[in-house]
Amino acid sequence: MSTNPLSDALEPDFETVFHALTSPQCRAVLKELDGPMTASDIAAACDLPRSTVYRKLEQMVEAGLLEKRDRGRDAARYAVGFEEVVVTREPGDLSISVSSPSRSASDQLSTLWSAVGEQTDD
Repeated sequence: MSTNPLSDALEPDFETVFHALTSPQCRAVLKELDGPMTASDIAAACDLPRSTVYRKLEQMVEAGLLEKRDRGRDAARYAVGFEEVVVTREPGDLSISVSSPSRSASDQLSTLWSAVGEQTDD
């Protein structure tokens, strides 16, 4: 059991993480990210169309694999947001966990509220 009350709210589901990791474009992006980069920089580095990059970046943010760092009027930057991904097989089931770098509860709550805000803006 986790001692962090927000861990379940922030944990992505199996399908979301699995689909991101099985995408060749997502893996190419993860290989290129040595530090925070803009979508335009990622598109150029991976030789992918920007529309594809934006779609894949959002997929990986939702999966907990990337962090999106908004910078006000400047372009958002994306950075790797995990340390490891572990797939566990139990009889009749698979589970997946994404280990993120340690963050304070206030950082996690901020992330959660940002996601809620994005959902209500739609």
